[in-house]
Amino acid sequence: MQVTSPQEAFPELGTVANPAVHFNANDVFICYEASERSGGGNVVLKFGDVIDFRITPMNVESLQACRYPVNPWTFNEVVGGEETTQWKALNQRLWLISFNDLMVEVLFETVSFIIRDTERDSPHRTLIRVLQRS
Repeated sequence: MQVTSPQEAFPELGTVANPAVHFNANDVFICYEASERSGGGNVVLKFGDVIDFRITPMNVESLQACRYPVNPWTFNEVVGGEETTQWKALNQRLWLISFNDLMVEVLFETVSFIIRDTERDSPHRTLIRVLQRS
């Protein structure tokens, strides 16, 4: 088992706001604050064919309590973990995304970039607008 950076290059996570998340029993939409270093604004990602999804209260100071050695404020992909092994036939991937005060875990098949919103609104409001257009 190893924890790596995913092959996808999404805008870097900001370190202030926690994300807005919507799960519809098949897909997870996550809207997060992008770092100013990567241009700021809010980014919406869609995880498809989701088998498991969790949000755990965990601030960056308590990451050492996580079952995997993850880095703060970043996308961490767990390769060869127990969760993906049992779903090997479906080519599932496991990401642990560390935000300021919580950890988002997604066991999924696909991930895609939906939109980058530079209006400087809250992640919650941005996600609602994106979902209303879908």
